[in-house]
Formats: sequence, C-alpha cells, structure tokens
Amino acid sequence: MEGLNLAASLIEMQKLTGGKIDKIQQPQKDVVVLTVHTANGNERLLLSAIPDSARAQLTSQKYENPIDAPNFCMLLRRRITGGRIIGIEQVGLDRILAIKIEARNELGDDAVFMLTVELMGRYANIIFTDENNKIIDCTRRVGADMSSVRQIAPGITYVMPPKQDKKDPREAIEADFANVLTGRKKINAALVEAFFGLSPDMAKRLVKNVTDKTECDELTDAEKDALTKYLVNFYSHLKSGEVTPHLLLDENESPIKIYPFCIEAENSKAADSMQAGLDELYASKDIRQQMYRMSASYRKVIKNNIERCERKLSMFSDTLNMGAEIEKMRLYGELITANLYALKQGMKSAVVMNYYDDPPKQTEIPLDPSISPTANAQRYYKQYRKSKAAFDMAQSRREETLYELNYLEGMLCDLENVTSTGEMLDIRDELLLGGYIKEQKNAKKARPRAATEPLKYISSQGIVIYVGKNNKQNDKLTFSIADSEDIWMHIKNAPGSHVIVKSDAPDKQTLYEAAMLAAYYSSQRGGVNVAIDYTKRKNVKKPSGSKPGMVIYLKNTTAFVTPSESFIKSLHKE
Repeated sequence: MEGLNLAASLIEMQKLTGGKIDKIQQPQKDVVVLTVHTANGNERLLLSAIPDSARAQLTSQKYENPIDAPNFCMLLRRRITGGRIIGIEQVGLDRILAIKIEARNELGDDAVFMLTVELMGRYANIIFTDENNKIIDCTRRVGADMSSVRQIAPGITYVMPPKQDKKDPREAIEADFANVLTGRKKINAALVEAFFGLSPDMAKRLVKNVTDKTECDELTDAEKDALTKYLVNFYSHLKSGEVTPHLLLDENESPIKIYPFCIEAENSKAADSMQAGLDELYASKDIRQQMYRMSASYRKVIKNNIERCERKLSMFSDTLNMGAEIEKMRLYGELITANLYALKQGMKSAVVMNYYDDPPKQTEIPLDPSISPTANAQRYYKQYRKSKAAFDMAQSRREETLYELNYLEGMLCDLENVTSTGEMLDIRDELLLGGYIKEQKNAKKARPRAATEPLKYISSQGIVIYVGKNNKQNDKLTFSIADSEDIWMHIKNAPGSHVIVKSDAPDKQTLYEAAMLAAYYSSQRGGVNVAIDYTKRKNVKKPSGSKPGMVIYLKNTTAFVTPSESFIKSLHKE
C-alpha cells in the first residue's frame, strides 16, 4: 500500500476517533481486525502486515477467528479491549500509521498505548507499544541476527524506520514540483525520488492524467506548468479529504490496483470509497492467501501420496511390460516336457520344434547343465508361476492405485476451492479418515461445528444450481440434496466438483451455465473445450466401500465449454 493510498484510506478512518474498541481478532498471523463502536455504529479496522497485501483500511468484510487465538491477539484483548481510539496519524505521507489508544495499564491507571502499522513490503509489521514507547509485542520480531540497524522485539524502545530525504507533497507549491521536473530523468522517477507516498506506477498514473510524455526534458513549458498545477490541485484536495478512488481491472473485470484519483485507462471503474475499493481488490486475494497458508501441510501430504502412487504405477508398469517374457517361461517348460526323450543332463541348451508357432519353427531353450531336463522344466514352471502371480497382483494393484491417484488429485483440486476454515477442516477430516494423517497426540477435543454448504447459484432463468466444493459436500449434494430427476454434472475423466441443476428439464441456457460452473470448479479451470458429462441424478451410483466423492454414472451426454472467470462472476450467487 503506497503512502498515497494510505492517506486516502486514513481520511475514512478518522471517523474512528473517540470510538471504543469492542472486539479484537487476529484471523491470520499478520492480520489484526479491530471492531470499534462509534457514534454511527460499529466499524471494522483492518491492519494487515502480509508482505504482498500490507494495508490499513476500514472494511465491511467479516473474518473468521482461528480455533485458538494467537498470543498477540490475546495480549491486545487483555490490554486495549474497552479502550478508546484518541488519534490516528500517518507519518508524513509515508507507509506508517500510528493509532493512539487510551486504556488502562496493568496497574489500573489511564495510559496511552500505540498500535503502529509499518506497511514496508516484506518488512511489514504491526507493533504494540506502551506509554513509555517500549515495545510490548509485535507480529514480526526482528532480532540482532536479522538486522544490525533496527531491532523490533518486546522490551526494546520503539524507533521509527530511518527517515527518507523526501518532501510531503501536500505541503509543496508549484515551484517545488517544477524544480523536480527538470533534467534528464523519467517524470515518474523524479516524483518518486522527491516526494513521499508514490510508487513508480502511482506516479506514472498521476502524470498520465495530464500528459503521455515520460521524460522530464520532453515537457514543454506549457506542459510542465499544466502538470505542476494539476499536482498542486490534486494534493490540495487530498489534504482537504477529497479523493475519487478508481480501480484498474484485468481482462476478467477483476480489480488489480486501486488509485485515489481518476485514471486514464480503458478497463477501469470508480469505487464508492477507498473502503469499498480496497475490499473489492483484496477480499478474494486475502482468502486465497490465508487458505493457501493454512493448507500447506495438507497440500504436502496429498502431493507426497500422489508421488507415492506414481512411483507404484511405474513399478507396476515395469512388471506388466514383462507379460511376453512370463509366457515364454511357461512355453519353455512345456517344450522341455514334450521333448524329454531327446534331452540329457549336461546340455547347455535344447533346440526343439515349437508347434505353437504357425508355421512351426525351431526354438532354442537355455538349460542349466547341472540339473536334469525334468528339473529344468520345473524351474521354468516355477519362474512362470512366480512371475504370473506378480503380474496378476500388479494388474490388480494398478487399478487400485489409479483409483487412489484419481481420488488424491481430486482432493488437491478441492484445496483450490477452499474459502473457509470449516471447509479446510472438512479436508483434514477426510485425510484423517483415509489414514493419510494422524490425530496429534494431546490434541484438544474438536469443537462441534456447523456443516459447510455447497455453493448456490441461480441461473439466468431462475433455476437453482448447486456446486460442491469438496468430497463431503459432493456426497451430500448428490445423494441428499438432489432429487432423482435432477440433472447431475461433472467434468469428464478429471477431478472436479459435482454440480446439480435442480430441475428435471432445464433450458439450454441453464445447462450451459451449469456446465461452465462444472468446468470452472475443476482441475481444467484454464482449459479450452472442456468436456462436461451430464445425466439424471438417478443414473449416478456410489459403489460400496468407495472413497468420499467417488461415483460411477451411465447414460450421460457430453457438452464442451471453455470456462471463463468473468462469466462465472456474472452469474447470480446466493
């Protein structure tokens, strides 16, 4: 979060001044959410020190609490719950936000605590200090072994990051900007070097609102004058609390960047506020990041077992490729037995007529001269029986392993669809049930939790479409929620979600929308002409003893669609 966006966000945060902190959450290691009761109701303040999405903003998003609150969260709850926010300040136009909180100290006396958020990329941090500016704790401790310049740890006096030799552009006049826009430099680089709050991209977008030129020495006097006037006017409005946030969108109409001003870009749109724009920009990204971190250990377990299955399949393949050699052992045994009258002990080989060939031809069979011809025949029969047993086992185990591999790849696909802690716990429960992980010793007894629910869409024709997000939901959806005449869909021969169309005769558009959902919520999300099978739910069966989510079906029709994120976003989701 650039200093400029932080300043625009801070304008909205000022309504928290005087508010009482009612609730404190820490949904992730580097994220703190304060619920503040103000004269106009409750507001949520999000403080994120996640390196690639560090920010401070008001938010309307709700966040789940982890099962066990982190120590930093417990500390904040103990110290500042019930406290009042008496000030929120940004240091210059830098990426540092200081929140002053009046609360009781451990002796019961009134004291002023500070919650400082440093939004410095991979150095981002949330630091809690007491009335003496001593660090009580932080989300990211920095010891002497990590930095010889600045340590951040409990008991150390908090010191601001080294100050940069830059100006606050809100205090600049036209002459200050004009002086910067001289020489042989890129315009955006010159502004970033001289003023707080700008990244190269932010400066570039600001400049583009006035001129397409990129070099300072390319500007005419008139263009330079127009640009300096624009910058002074923009920062004057920012200082008075006036911003017009806009979102830059990608090809799927998804936001990829926010600016506190209008931007010259075809694919952009205005945001109602910085809060709304930041929520739209980060909401899904935050969930994906959180779920990815939470699922790291499960992902590793699943991938390790997929690799185990692939190694087994490779071994089985080697055994199955020996089929011709195995049959040769049986043939040799039979040919030796048929020609015992002509063979003697001590022979190193036997040349006999193989009447199994058409036309018959002579075949040379290696013999062990130290044993009798009959013993040689028995040796070949024994090798045949042993190899045939290994071949038959490899055939059977190969099918079992392919089944398990398909199941594990499906679970890996399910991990990509997880958007809540409950759904993550569904995956964990399934891994426990399958014996892929073991319950930790001395683990706390799991608290009862509500069952997770499949996604629910309403088609453009008003028909309900359900999408399962994991095997547990898939089984419930297919065999409990769906009626026998409803339409069931699944990607063909690949891992994916079960999709149910709650209709016995849906229109073509609804079928198309459901097929797009089946393709999108599958391992072929980025594919082209993805094959989707669909049939009546009554044609879907669950074999006895099969793993969760695994089914067989028949009498299906196949449709082909190319999944599109923008199309999925356009569907009505409840």
